[in-house]
Amino acid sequence: MHRLIKIRIIRDFEHLEEQMRRGFDTLLEAYKTPVSFRPAADFYETAQGLVLRLELAGVAAADVSLTLTGHELLVRGRRRPPAPEGIRRFVHLEMAFGIFERRFMLPIAVDPQRVEARYVDGVLEVHLPRKAPQTRTIPVKTEPAGE
Repeated sequence: MHRLIKIRIIRDFEHLEEQMRRGFDTLLEAYKTPVSFRPAADFYETAQGLVLRLELAGVAAADVSLTLTGHELLVRGRRRPPAPEGIRRFVHLEMAFGIFERRFMLPIAVDPQRVEARYVDGVLEVHLPRKAPQTRTIPVKTEPAGE
């Protein structure tokens, strides 16, 4: 009886170790991307679907890309520093420049063909409409009696 308990405890520890290893791998994976800053985001659900708003002041629309894969939306981009002409030295510097990346898991199914993105006054607004439920008639097959 004690041997069975020991085996079970060892299996539980091995399972816990594997879960921790996967968690650390996922955490370390996030740091492989050379991200310079993390723009502020609002992400909310409406009756029509989901809306994502990202604060991207100073980022050119051409430097932003959106990728929708399954239930994940990936927003990548780059904020470029101002041209150095006329700058002698920085007295105070808080704005981050460089590459950014944000990933958002979508809690509902969205229609990828109807996704729209607008960039106005330094705010990127992405509308992700709900996927319309699909209706399908399923035929019922009959088999001959007696088989």
